[in-house]
Amino acid sequence: MFPLPPESTSTAVPAALPRRRARPTAARRSGRSTTAPAAAAPPGDAATHRARILEAAAEEFSRRGFHGTSARHVATKAKVSLGNIYNHFKSMRALFDTLLEEEERLYFAPDTPMQRLFADFRFPEDLEKLGAATGESVRRFARYLRLIYVDVTEFQGEHIARLFRDMRVRYEKAFGPALRARQAKGELGAVDPVTSLMGATLLFFNYFTAEELFGGARHYGCSHERAIAELSRLIRFGVLPRD
Repeated sequence: MFPLPPESTSTAVPAALPRRRARPTAARRSGRSTTAPAAAAPPGDAATHRARILEAAAEEFSRRGFHGTSARHVATKAKVSLGNIYNHFKSMRALFDTLLEEEERLYFAPDTPMQRLFADFRFPEDLEKLGAATGESVRRFARYLRLIYVDVTEFQGEHIARLFRDMRVRYEKAFGPALRARQAKGELGAVDPVTSLMGATLLFFNYFTAEELFGGARHYGCSHERAIAELSRLIRFGVLPRD
């Protein structure tokens, strides 16, 4: 369902916000005592606490959704105080947005399966490699993909919409000139090669999303290797008889 473009358009991940006082709760304003959400966090620096908050938030948002997750849920999971969360993130929405930005940065890092593949990729010769790298990526970044579903269902896909809007631009920049040069030499057919490559990427991505995230478990009735091989043949030769 989600594209795996060869070039990231993500913005820089924002630094942690300056430390400030936690937002007072109604209980504190009224003078009533409050109960800590979890045991006190072990000593650690701000960066350690921030990382633990993001890790806990990823699990809670993935499980409960955004609107079903409270700051107390995250604080309990991360074993920090509520105030510690607001030292780093001005709101729960800021926490969610930062989490998606950081996950996206990891997703497009140079050492990821897709980025390594795209660094030396030939289409359609390397379709089987594309399928294998896609499966590895979906497994490796399953948490990010689940968070994108939260973005889609609760925020109308604000995060993923940007990646889809820019997908053609990224593929065109990375592969367009080389693919059209091969097309001019007669090595590729008349179909737009950039569209074909984008479609191939999404086809493999949809297959592995169903397998790994939706519990599809051989929903094509065969192994991953066989499915990749058959989909690669489909992309290369289509379904109609060839002259």
